[in-house]
Amino acid sequence: MADEEKEASGGGGGGKKKLIIIIAVVLVLLIGLAVGALMFLGGSTEEAAAVKPPDQAETKLEEEIASTSQGEAVKLINPVFTPPRKYTVNLRDGKHFLSVKLVAALEDPNALIFLAQREYLIDDIVITFLQNLTTEDLRTRAGTELVKREIFKKVNGIFDQEFIDASETKDRTPVKKILITEFILN
Repeated sequence: MADEEKEASGGGGGGKKKLIIIIAVVLVLLIGLAVGALMFLGGSTEEAAAVKPPDQAETKLEEEIASTSQGEAVKLINPVFTPPRKYTVNLRDGKHFLSVKLVAALEDPNALIFLAQREYLIDDIVITFLQNLTTEDLRTRAGTELVKREIFKKVNGIFDQEFIDASETKDRTPVKKILITEFILN
């Protein structure tokens, strides 16, 4: 009878050990899954540490953008718009991509024809520029304004002196505004 009591109490102790081992294994698996999910979804210590106050250069850029608003697009008398062009590129950090749809606002219909004939050159310029950006460059309004301003400069740089001299307005910047009609940052 005493032997039976020892077996009954000893058998219960072995069950508790098994339960503790099972719970430990489940906890280790859950922790592993959580770490794996964070890595898979792109969370990193670099991105977590990226939340920082803006430096002086960013503040200066914000002020400059505030002084140059979208008012130019409203001032166009007879605007002509290019068909929307969609660009999807991997960003420089290699983890994210940008999908953006751009439209150029012009006043000279001849400039629209000029750009249409150089469509592939413009695609190359825009894609090359966008691929060199990072998510940090694009997360703020200042970043999207920077994209518009740089593309504005690059596209207006395509117009040669011959076109400018032949145009009625003799305008050195036939593209008046770059408009973003779609913006997806992932």
